[in-house]
Amino acid sequence: MQNQKIIIGVGGNIKSEDGSHPIKVGIKAISYFKDYSIKVTDQSSWYETEPIPKSEQPNFFNCIVFANTILNELDVLKSLHQIEYKLGRRRRTINESRVIDLDLIDYSNKVLRNKEIVVPHPRAHQRRFVMEPLAELDKNWVHPFFKIKINKILKNLDNQNIKIFNEKEILV
Repeated sequence: MQNQKIIIGVGGNIKSEDGSHPIKVGIKAISYFKDYSIKVTDQSSWYETEPIPKSEQPNFFNCIVFANTILNELDVLKSLHQIEYKLGRRRRTINESRVIDLDLIDYSNKVLRNKEIVVPHPRAHQRRFVMEPLAELDKNWVHPFFKIKINKILKNLDNQNIKIFNEKEILV
């Protein structure tokens, strides 16, 4: 299989068992991608956002990664889930706090909808914490399903509180 361009969302909002900040866990997750035939080509800044839906959970820290892979869509998703598990994520309930969250946002602009996988990510276009860092990397990205440019998607999103986070503060 030839190289496929993929977009991965990386995030988390609670410290790991060893006390690592969610950004450190995210950086570790990204470092594992190469072990799963996922080659990172670019990464956005880290963004801090409130949880969606709004709750008493701690804020999330998110970034977007562009990568190339020879894996098919389902194998990418399975690899992301394996990395999450390796880093301590256990899926119990929807929208729960999590040490790491790896989402397949886009797979070579394909549209897939079946019981195993949905690509592009079904809610990515509703989330500023996905669209803002994605636009940082590619201002011309077009949503594969809706065929809408990212700047129009961003214009239509409500003003979810989001700010670029200086990860150097936690990496000292």
